[in-house]
Amino acid sequence: MVSLLAFLFAFSEQLDSQLPENRRHSSRVANISLAIANHLKLPEKSKYELVISALLHDAGNENKNNNYNHKEISDHALKSSLFLSDIPFLERPATIIKYHHFSWNLGRGEFYQDEKIPIESQILNLAEHIDENYDKSKYILKEKNKIIKKIKEKGENLFHPDVLNAFYDLSQKESFWFEINYDNITPKDFSCDIKLDIDSFLLLSKAIARIVDYRSRIQVRHSRNVANISSFLAGNLNINDEKIKRIRISGYLHDIGKVALSSKILLKKDKLTRKETEYIKVHPFKTFLTLKNSIPFEDIIIWSSYHHEKLNGKGYPFRLKGNEIPIEARIVATADIYSALLEDRPYRKGVSEKMAINYMRRLAREGYIDKDIFEVLYENREELKSVIRL
Repeated sequence: MVSLLAFLFAFSEQLDSQLPENRRHSSRVANISLAIANHLKLPEKSKYELVISALLHDAGNENKNNNYNHKEISDHALKSSLFLSDIPFLERPATIIKYHHFSWNLGRGEFYQDEKIPIESQILNLAEHIDENYDKSKYILKEKNKIIKKIKEKGENLFHPDVLNAFYDLSQKESFWFEINYDNITPKDFSCDIKLDIDSFLLLSKAIARIVDYRSRIQVRHSRNVANISSFLAGNLNINDEKIKRIRISGYLHDIGKVALSSKILLKKDKLTRKETEYIKVHPFKTFLTLKNSIPFEDIIIWSSYHHEKLNGKGYPFRLKGNEIPIEARIVATADIYSALLEDRPYRKGVSEKMAINYMRRLAREGYIDKDIFEVLYENREELKSVIRL
């Protein structure tokens, strides 16, 4: 069983690493939000959903240029919400996130059309403002008065009065400011923490893939294509259904480490320098660390993280070869290459199916990928078209 909270903490750390100035932003917002929710004596489930929302609130944000508008839902809040809205156990966090930049506006922001704005959205709104209004390089207590002043200037035009008063009360305690920078929230703090079985984790992985594909902005369906191609190949290799679920999850999550990389390099239209190429190589290792620290499924960790390993030992980052690479990881690796070849990238247009097949045939011949898996792909290439969306 996977702890939803533990997994999202690990994932949010990667989301916040793309820009150095945003590192740990979501976990700090979670700490601030929980402190305010505790002060307001919200029910445990509300506090839990608020923390989940804090960890994912910027999933749809490309550049942190937040647009605050009390009349409309901000673009990135809506995107973040839509990534999650069809996952049953994330419906409430999706709603909280949707309105987290919707201002109180002296009471006029209590409703949007016919929907009541959750108090958790109002808390998240204030918590994000607090985190964005201080210099992280300075001692927090020296920044305290500046933050309070800025929040007071915005006041009830932006913030719910109950939430605002809770913050003013808390701001008098040094402990509140110290706790902002500590990772002191754990799944043990919530008896209602959701434990995901393999089917629920599959659902979550699909949502995570949407975020990964959007945030890396290389190709909007790459992770989902890899999941679909991997499942297709596994089925044609007579792998059982239960294992196919885990292979599909591995496809969805294989690039989870890529969301931590600089978009300037990921989107570079010119050929990468040697230094930039070496930098990109860290992403499967980041996938490995993220999953290792958050899920108990060792097979999924391995199959997701080995997608750049090659049978001849010329892959990365573990430099595995031959039988050190499980067949399931070989399937994901083959799917990753095929999908990447067909997709447009910033530095090139996607190649034709014929060119992709010819290139992969050479990879199989030279010992980079599994010959048998390639043959399955080749023999079923027409049927395979139905599971790929470019």
